[in-house]
Amino acid sequence: MLVDDTPGAVELRDALSSAFEGLDAEIARHRSIGTEDPAAWHPIDRSVVFVRPSTSGAFRLWGPAQDPALRFQAHQVFGPERVRWMDAVRAGIDAEPAEPGAPFQALAALANAEALLDGSRPPDTAAEQELLDALPSNAALSEVVALATEDASPGEASQYFARRHDRYGVVVPAAEAHVGSACSDSSAQTTPRYQGFDPGSQAWPCEDPNFFAILWDEVRPRCLARPIAIDAAGAQCRALARYPGSEPCPTELGWLDPLDANGQRTPHVLGSGDEATRVCEIRQLEGAALASCVSRLDCADCEPGWCATEVAELIPNACGDGRYYPPFRFVLGAAQARTAPVTVVCNEAAR
Repeated sequence: MLVDDTPGAVELRDALSSAFEGLDAEIARHRSIGTEDPAAWHPIDRSVVFVRPSTSGAFRLWGPAQDPALRFQAHQVFGPERVRWMDAVRAGIDAEPAEPGAPFQALAALANAEALLDGSRPPDTAAEQELLDALPSNAALSEVVALATEDASPGEASQYFARRHDRYGVVVPAAEAHVGSACSDSSAQTTPRYQGFDPGSQAWPCEDPNFFAILWDEVRPRCLARPIAIDAAGAQCRALARYPGSEPCPTELGWLDPLDANGQRTPHVLGSGDEATRVCEIRQLEGAALASCVSRLDCADCEPGWCATEVAELIPNACGDGRYYPPFRFVLGAAQARTAPVTVVCNEAAR
């Protein structure tokens, strides 16, 4: 986040803080589909790095290395980690470390931070290296810009306009006061240094700045035309997943090498080199773990894996007459390993 750190930007920072709390709540709501299952994981790994335009030295970039709570890494979207995360984000947004008279170099600060975070330049200081070490590797980067002050970077403004990452929302100062106007008013001009910075720029001050424009897909179950076949050993199904690379299947989360033609579990990699794809099978639970997954909401005896559950709370009446809700229950991280898509292939029950 590129956040105005001057005393005159209090209202803008307040608007950003409120918008971020709303975004976080909405993300949690959409990530929490199925939270009625206490044995299912809903993992999250999000970090925030603040870029402060008029602050120099180690405080210009403020992230998880400086405050570990700015990285939200947990098995569940809800919990004490989320509360700590939001407290840290609010504190980061509300911080006002600018010294009186310090040059407001917003565009230069953003370009410098982008180059560090996407690997275009190496870290210049130990603090920058510590910041990189505290962030997840290969993370997707998105930006938010909240500025109420004209840029005073030393170079020509356009040299800083290279857009390296997705941007949620951009709010920059207006060339002329237009208090009371909606931030969506595209006719409002920004100050000269920001003209051409981003086509979606909103001119501040304005009403209802849009920092996070996200469209959510409606989530619906893929209902089955017939029930799946189930016997004493469980569902007559196989759950398979593929992910890029050749790293071994994560057995600690119930992912195994698939069975070969001789019924032996054998490593299976499609392609090679940069085109390699690992194929894994997710184990269907057995014994006490299977019985617990099938019949108990708390899944007390469960292990990482899956089952076709009969727990009523996990099988909503969402498919209507003549169709069947998929009863697949993945527990203790079995559906989240490698964040790979999972395909379940089953035999149908006899007619």
